[in-house]
Amino acid sequence: MELIKKSGAKIVGIQVPEGLKRMASEVAKEIVEKTGAEVIVSGDPCYGACDVDLDLCRVADLVIHIGHSEMLEGDPLLDKIVYIEARMKADVKETVEKATDILSARRVGVVTTVQHVHKLDDIVEVLEKSGIEAVVRTGGKRTRYLGQVLGCNYEAARDLDVDEYVFVGTGQFHPLGVALASGKKVVAADPVTGNVSVIDTTPMLKRRYGAIARALDAEKVAVLVSKKPGQKRADLARKMAALGEEHGKEMVLVYLDRVEPEVLINLGVNAAVCTACPRIALDDQAKYPVPILTPPEFEILLGVRRGDYPLDEIE
Repeated sequence: MELIKKSGAKIVGIQVPEGLKRMASEVAKEIVEKTGAEVIVSGDPCYGACDVDLDLCRVADLVIHIGHSEMLEGDPLLDKIVYIEARMKADVKETVEKATDILSARRVGVVTTVQHVHKLDDIVEVLEKSGIEAVVRTGGKRTRYLGQVLGCNYEAARDLDVDEYVFVGTGQFHPLGVALASGKKVVAADPVTGNVSVIDTTPMLKRRYGAIARALDAEKVAVLVSKKPGQKRADLARKMAALGEEHGKEMVLVYLDRVEPEVLINLGVNAAVCTACPRIALDDQAKYPVPILTPPEFEILLGVRRGDYPLDEIE
């Protein structure tokens, strides 16, 4: 609240991810009562720090982005944003102890998300007490913390001299990404549910190669370019369009904010290449009427890429 008062902001924007949307009205109420500022809550979906509401930034004097760590730079509008990271209180020690029973290597890489990154020292302590050397590296330009991974970036899980990784966090998507990016065994330890498991990439790979197979005969292909500041890969989209045309495909560049099924239906395309968030193709394929491929998958379809499955990442 002091920051808002010091800034002199008359209009304050609030942006929160879907899982925290219910708290937005309470935050707004508190800001109004304590600062007197007008508050506008972004009602659009938000899936990460890559998904900043620039329209809200234009309207507001200050925008509070809750849930993610800072990622973007360059756009003057982004100077208006204050990031408040969401941290989970769940104790990680018991779950990591369970993970040590599954880990077979004595030297492992450690990765997590921003929600648990403040528990990194606890994770390392538990592993080392079990005689396991824990190795942690930086996550690159898109992340702020050692060991932090994103759904679109797994640099913290690359090029480590380890045989296995332990991922501490919720869900299966991030540890799947770690396994695909590293090619190593990954043990996922969920401190919320207490579940510990070894990640199996086979089902996901079958789905992805199935999507590639379904797109083989596609004659008209959309290349999706995101308006979102942290997902916009226009140069890559142009490269994909040119590559498709070289191989006899009719390519259509499509600029959009959100990828919705009806967009692809109305365009009348047979397949799409998504240069926006990689999770659209990897995690949400079932909701779309046509196969959506990542750029590396499209290169596989055209026969210009071979070898192990290439994970799409945003650097």
